[in-house]
Amino acid sequence: MRNKLFAVVLLMQVLNFASTLKAQSAKSRDIKQLELKVALAIKKAYPASVLMWAYDTITYTRMSAQFSGVVVSKTGTILSAAHVVMPGKTYQVMFPDGRVCIAKGLGRISIPPAFMLPDAAMMQIVEKGEFPFAGMGYSSALTLNEPCISIAYPESLELRQPNIRFGKVAVVKNKYGFIQSTCLMEPGDSGGPLFDLEGRVIGIHSGIETSEDINYEVPVDTYRKYWTALHKEENYTDLPKDTEVFVQELPLKSPLLKVIDYANSKSAKKFALNCFKVKSLLDGKDQQISATLISTEGVTNKSILISKSSMIYDDPVIQLSNGKTEKAIVLARDIRNDLVILQVDHKIGEGIKLDATGIDSAGINSLGKFLLSPIPGSKSIASVLGSMVFKSSKRSSYGYIGASLNVKNGKSIITVVQPNSAADIAGIKVEDEVIDVSGTTITDALDFLRALSKHWAGDTTLVRIKRAGAIYVNKVVLKYPPQRVANHPAELFAGGKSIRRDGFDGIFTHDARIKPIECGGPVCDTDGHFYGINIARISRTSTAVLPVSIIKQFLLTALKNKPAGK
Repeated sequence: MRNKLFAVVLLMQVLNFASTLKAQSAKSRDIKQLELKVALAIKKAYPASVLMWAYDTITYTRMSAQFSGVVVSKTGTILSAAHVVMPGKTYQVMFPDGRVCIAKGLGRISIPPAFMLPDAAMMQIVEKGEFPFAGMGYSSALTLNEPCISIAYPESLELRQPNIRFGKVAVVKNKYGFIQSTCLMEPGDSGGPLFDLEGRVIGIHSGIETSEDINYEVPVDTYRKYWTALHKEENYTDLPKDTEVFVQELPLKSPLLKVIDYANSKSAKKFALNCFKVKSLLDGKDQQISATLISTEGVTNKSILISKSSMIYDDPVIQLSNGKTEKAIVLARDIRNDLVILQVDHKIGEGIKLDATGIDSAGINSLGKFLLSPIPGSKSIASVLGSMVFKSSKRSSYGYIGASLNVKNGKSIITVVQPNSAADIAGIKVEDEVIDVSGTTITDALDFLRALSKHWAGDTTLVRIKRAGAIYVNKVVLKYPPQRVANHPAELFAGGKSIRRDGFDGIFTHDARIKPIECGGPVCDTDGHFYGINIARISRTSTAVLPVSIIKQFLLTALKNKPAGK
């Protein structure tokens, strides 16, 4: 009897295990099917998604901030948002393949007093020829939670190729008449297209709320309804009476796929084992960040972790999953790429094998790839790969001294010292004569700026001054430039931006909603490939990933040069 009972229990366990495996396999197939559809839609829609700004064709001068749009006919008809387009004005149009054209503003519908409804506008490329274009869907056919794709140009990245974001239709038609999607938007995206999984335009980016899940899209049916009116060069402050609907042939819609939660996939769990919280002290206060454990098999019997240098200070401590902690030492820093190597004296896990990944960079064929970011003690964050690898210019991470100088009687004299600035803390005063900065002779304000621009925030430089006939050498620890504080919803997302978020040798972006204190952790795909580490939250739409190739080079150099015994 006991043996029969054991056999029944064993059979039930086997059946349950088989059922679990079958369910996991089915979910895996669904994820791959959705990922493939996203990739195919991007391939169709990407070439027609354009970057634009107002342009003076007489002086060849840019006249406005950037915005986005989409070409929807081979003759160059462009859909965009009314709040960025004016009838009769000329605009420079830049395609992802580098082609540049001039377009003219046609009709726009923007009704007072808000001037944000229905926010529809049309433009026409003035050159003759054929252009890449995307088909138009029907927003009336949308369903709740239907997957959607944004391909537009967020201002924070300043790229000439569009950025990809993935989400779902959260509201088919809200009280303002807009579609609401979860595809993240920010300034620069205005006028950009929202696509369905067939690569067809279903909406045009209009505006956002503070919540990252609320992004407003002008329904594409608005453009269909007012197609004839929008072709006229007119500024409509009421809804046009001309409502001849534009009809375009459409392929049959494939069976609807749902947005699938892949954050708890097997790949995410594997990489989560190699993601740790790190605490360090900054002015006596705990500073938190994530770190990624790298495999050191055959190299050392100690544990090596890599993380974000500017977020790790004195006495770093690794928090283990069992609640215990391990002290770590800083083995090396790469200030340019904001990387730090931490070492623990014994093994705390297997680590990620860099040589086994085969993923060194992100290319155009990878756009839309499903990615995962494990977070210690929390659920992994799902995202899609949004850009190819690019070099990030040093815009907000340069060393800032907080002082200005002018030439007086042939001498470089400090004229302004900001309170609590790097210069102020170092004891530099107004009327000091600057002789050199770290050995570079200073003869004017431009010399001063150039000498400092070589440095990063956090660097120490020596400023030699003359005061009352005496020579002094001041050690100055440079700071970050003042952070712009804005009340725009795009600046109010949870966690905010990383302070160090640019100046990298090579990064790619994804639309993961990573907080600055969650950077430093690994990024992988659903097949278990390692793509790099989250190095910075750039903006509402984009988190930067430092790819494997840069991490690997830094590790090889640092471990090769480390002192004996470490």
